[in-house]
Amino acid sequence: MAEAPPRPGAGWKSPAFLGGLALCALLAKLAVLANAAAGLPTMLVVLALGMGVKLAAPRLTAWAAPGIAFASTAVLRGGVALLGFRVVADDLLALGWPALALVLASVSLTVGGGFAIARLFRQPADLAAVSATSVAICGASAALAASAAMPRRAGLERETVLVILIVSLLSTAAMLGYPLLARWAGFDADATALLLGAAIHDVAQVAGAGFAVSEDVGVRAVTVKMIRVACLLPVILALAILFLPRDQAGEGRARRWRAIRPPTFLVLFFLFAVITSTALLPPQVSALAGTIASWLLAAAVGAIGLKTGFGELRAARPALAGALAAQTLWQLAVVAGLIAAFGF
Repeated sequence: MAEAPPRPGAGWKSPAFLGGLALCALLAKLAVLANAAAGLPTMLVVLALGMGVKLAAPRLTAWAAPGIAFASTAVLRGGVALLGFRVVADDLLALGWPALALVLASVSLTVGGGFAIARLFRQPADLAAVSATSVAICGASAALAASAAMPRRAGLERETVLVILIVSLLSTAAMLGYPLLARWAGFDADATALLLGAAIHDVAQVAGAGFAVSEDVGVRAVTVKMIRVACLLPVILALAILFLPRDQAGEGRARRWRAIRPPTFLVLFFLFAVITSTALLPPQVSALAGTIASWLLAAAVGAIGLKTGFGELRAARPALAGALAAQTLWQLAVVAGLIAAFGF
């Protein structure tokens, strides 16, 4: 993201820093309550709340800027890292190799095809990568992770906010429409779980769509979704390599590879996934870590909203909405085609 977190000793205990963190935590709490009470997408609600507060109380957000900046960077990376606790190898392998291969193929084709689609819509390469990764893997969380791994560019953070907003809306529409589409296509329980888990963007919406069909479809759809979440590490690492700054990209092959430093939050994501898969921790610990990840990501999105505001979104490229809609349709076509090709 655009801003670096405050340095140790430079206001970590200041009222502005603590107040900014408290404000982000409050917005996350309100969004979680809205989700529990009315089923509203948490990320969409917290983003709207953050932008609303910036519009209504600009002096408050300016005063709390140190804590807000920290939440949009360090808290964000911490939330992405803790997502690793949601990845359990036994659950993924229980689906069987054909289903695993189908989902991995769909992620690869969605990232590659989605990037090409965004470029056709004249989106910058880094934004094309962020939007394609968001659609292919896990919605808002993947958009945040991809944006955090990109070289810094003025405007990318604002555009990432728009990606989160549009993806959340598209994911909600998919949650409502894809179960009906699966029924119309005559899919059985296995094919329906694959369609929902492999083609809906956010985890919460996958669960909502799956359990609306049946408990069995819901469990399998969420497990399919976790395969996509597990792809976060290799995809973001690949983006970090592909988007090396030009001065590093022009170096010799050996020096270029030495210049690559996997983002710390991705290394932690992998380590947490390994720890969870080895069953060294009680299930309650992994579940708690997953819940904390959701809270941290919600607070980070709230912070980004507090930094952005509605006015700044008007400067974003309208073509991004068209690109994300086209990427979503491409993903749906890919997943449906693979289901037919694999004979599910």
